[in-house]
Amino acid sequence: GILATGVDNLTIDNLTIDTNRDGMDIDCCHNVRVTNCNVNSPWDDGICLKSSYALGYKRSTKDVVISDCIVSGDFQEGSVINGTYKLFDSTAHVNHTGRIKLGTESNGGFKNITITNCVFDRCAGLALETVDGGDLEDVSISNITMRDIYNMPIFLRLGSRLRGPQGIKPGALHRVNISNIV
Repeated sequence: GILATGVDNLTIDNLTIDTNRDGMDIDCCHNVRVTNCNVNSPWDDGICLKSSYALGYKRSTKDVVISDCIVSGDFQEGSVINGTYKLFDSTAHVNHTGRIKLGTESNGGFKNITITNCVFDRCAGLALETVDGGDLEDVSISNITMRDIYNMPIFLRLGSRLRGPQGIKPGALHRVNISNIV
């Protein structure tokens, strides 16, 4: 739906995205506000923050607020936009992803991220992942409602895939607060 790389002072408000790819990829961006959005993405992530090496150097994704959004992953493509919210047939093999995710692309790390007042509906849960050397720090997640989650409701991953230039060392998670999850 949206691929923003290296964009500063970005506001995404009141969008409905219904896609077979990531709904939003926000990569190496600073000062971002995502509010009042409805993202259906059954085959991939709904709202995904990244900090890849796409700019040719490490740059964090920082100062991001995601609030008052709905992410889903089990409605047929196009049915959220037209308001019918048709579920896939029970025999269909669907990833049911559609979640809010930080990573896995994570060279530059994530700083000062707030996710609040969001609903996860018929999708995967929240994922915080740093595997490419960046730190994930000062993250506050609160007031989240999850309904019909298909796998882990909260997934934290610190790994050492280390995709990027030579000499990268594993990152770390610091000061992550997750509260008031239903």
